Amino acid sequence: MNLTLRQLQAFRAVADLGSFSEAGERLGLSQPALSATIRKLEDQLGVRLFDRTTRQIALTAEGAELRRLANRLIDEFEAVSGDLQDYLARRRGRVVVAALPSLAAVTLPRVLARFKALHPGIDVIIRDTLHDQIQDLVDSGAADFGLTVTPAADRDFAFQPLIVDRFVMVCPRRHRLARRRSVTWADMVADPIITMARTSSVRQYIDAACAQTGIASHSRYDAEHLATIGALVSEGLGIAALPSLTTPLLRFADLAEVPITEPHVERVMGIVRRNGRSPSVAARALIDLIAADCQPAAA
Repeated sequence: MNLTLRQLQAFRAVADLGSFSEAGERLGLSQPALSATIRKLEDQLGVRLFDRTTRQIALTAEGAELRRLANRLIDEFEAVSGDLQDYLARRRGRVVVAALPSLAAVTLPRVLARFKALHPGIDVIIRDTLHDQIQDLVDSGAADFGLTVTPAADRDFAFQPLIVDRFVMVCPRRHRLARRRSVTWADMVADPIITMARTSSVRQYIDAACAQTGIASHSRYDAEHLATIGALVSEGLGIAALPSLTTPLLRFADLAEVPITEPHVERVMGIVRRNGRSPSVAARALIDLIAADCQPAAA
């Protein structure tokens, strides 16, 4: 049995108004066309839905039952249709963003404040985690997109570069290198080094820089969190090389910040999405806002 929404809407209009002519006017149908629609519906169901006289029409018992069911079906359809329209108009939705902690803490908040003002009905979930986990979340579909460094070449990702983040040295303000205009990696490794955990993208960039210059870097402490590094450096237990994007998170430690040269190390950060997977309208709106907020990386 193939009942259509149009048939049910026509039936409900006649049942509500008790008149084919009035129902036809409401629906924009001629009376013959509406009568033909009801007759076809009755033929499909094999029952009469209305008792007709010259003065009035009345629902049969089967018609009354169909009216109850039709009301529910039409109301549910209209609710679903309304939800879909809200979703497409960015009035409702849900976006999951996987982001490096530095981006989640420094870049995202100001963008999300504007996004929430524009689209208050869209929920945004933030997964702040390390680069490898971001790639896994995006690849599995658990995150709509990621904010991270350039993805691995063997992963099937589209990458939209947005920010060039340069490495700097952080040290106590009383440190011998604190007043330098710049330092080299060779200058730094003369001191105890405090680094991020080996699984972090920051540590991988540092290890690559040391390998490039032929310098052996031995860390005194490895830490999972930036706050820990800031506290250790503040206490004079070592110095650290960090991306400049992360240093606003260390203001509590009152550290000096000096650019690192020879070699000049930078990381490109941007939006990672899985190739062949179109973002939802809500995710697309957030991606566009993030891209507009960030300085595009040089080609």
